[in-house]
Amino acid sequence: MDAAGRTCRIRLSNLHRGEASPTKLHPDFFGDGAKLPTGLGRRAAENLGESAMSTGRADEVVPAPIPRTFMEFVRSMGPGVIVVLTWLGAGDIVDASVAGADYGYALMWVLALALGIRWLFVSTIARYQLLNQHGESVMEGLKRLHPAFMPFVGFATILLCHSVNVYMYQGLGDSCKALAQMAGAPMEGGPSWFWAVLWAAITAVLLARSAFKGIETLFLVFLGLLSVSLLGAAAMAKPDVVAILKGTFLFQMPDARGAFKPEVIAVSIVGAVAGSLANLMYPYLMREKGWVLPEHRRVQQYDLALGIVVIILLDLAVWALGAQVLHPQGLRVESVKDLAAMLTQSLGAAGGILIYLGVFAAVASSIVGNAMAYSYMATHALLLWKGEGANANYRSHPWYRWLVAWGIWSPLVWVIASSPSFVALTVLVNAVQIILLPVLAGGIWALTARSKFIGATHKNSLPVNVGMALFMAVALAGTWGVLRSLLEKLGAGPG
Repeated sequence: MDAAGRTCRIRLSNLHRGEASPTKLHPDFFGDGAKLPTGLGRRAAENLGESAMSTGRADEVVPAPIPRTFMEFVRSMGPGVIVVLTWLGAGDIVDASVAGADYGYALMWVLALALGIRWLFVSTIARYQLLNQHGESVMEGLKRLHPAFMPFVGFATILLCHSVNVYMYQGLGDSCKALAQMAGAPMEGGPSWFWAVLWAAITAVLLARSAFKGIETLFLVFLGLLSVSLLGAAAMAKPDVVAILKGTFLFQMPDARGAFKPEVIAVSIVGAVAGSLANLMYPYLMREKGWVLPEHRRVQQYDLALGIVVIILLDLAVWALGAQVLHPQGLRVESVKDLAAMLTQSLGAAGGILIYLGVFAAVASSIVGNAMAYSYMATHALLLWKGEGANANYRSHPWYRWLVAWGIWSPLVWVIASSPSFVALTVLVNAVQIILLPVLAGGIWALTARSKFIGATHKNSLPVNVGMALFMAVALAGTWGVLRSLLEKLGAGPG
């Protein structure tokens, strides 16, 4: 045990015996004058001390109070809302509307499967973050598993942040331009790239100046806007509950129709909803919230459950719009403008306004979340690869600031130069993301299934291992489907 661990243990022991202030720890632990948060009990302090001893360093994050009452749990919610609105983005809106327009409710089971996979996978990631025996982060666990994970995650995250934000900006520019036109703005609302550049500047200011609490507040505003716009439009369309239930439980694979085969749509939905590297965002948001102790596991589970409920309602709303309004008329979605125009025709002017507001809220929140969380991930992974991530503060490292700038500004090159179709680019990027899933899923499964990593007490139960096996099977099947589709488009695929 090194000096830092011994000091931490001694101070905590003195605290328990009443030899120190009950609300203040030694400066060696949290830093000068740091306070032990209200609600952090004896067991939490012991776990925190053990964590510091096992890592040989004091945690840089002051743990959040442990909620005890219903209202304390409600007030503690936050990371789940941020991460699901970052996940939601344009991918869910486009994929769900395309699937609903082309195939009605027949592929609804894919959405249910994807959301179930995401809940299991992210909950498993969070369990390792809070309960592993080494007191380390998930990223450090992946490095312990194999050092090659670090460059893989680091560079894949950098590329993914760029490519995902390309179509996010495209959707944001289109939606803002349309809303400006509806409001009677001059010059037909201005060019789409102008609105993308404007939001990039706003994002840069937000991430440079806002504390995590400010980001939480912003995302709650976006959540309200999404709820009013998408749920309001879906209510106007009057979803068919019986058809939704049949599509969820009958596991249909309809004949090809529209620009994309049902298999490609299904894989893209899994890529957009079940996610890939984006699932690793959640532990970083947990850390920003101060959820770093085993005692935070309960509030984390409630927080994630709330996030999944939110994304279920929003995805279902968009799917219902496609299935109820577009599918019966044989209409097909080729762009956000098509979707808005069709809804305006069917639901009146309010339909188009609501869908544009929904797209704006979804992509604007995703741009902020991607730039922040992907930069955390990439900086941490690359610092660990370099050999200093365990002790370096990745949140204040110069690499983090450079990567935030990369995530915000580099995608604008393609937007200003008129990138490919928003819908086509969205489906393609989300389908390709699933190629990353087997590697990441395999790593997380190994960390949480083996006692040498997470510890015997908290390793996967049999049902969780069965679920992870299903996840791997879906990921491998999806990867093969994407690769086969791409090869066929290049004229070299199997017949």
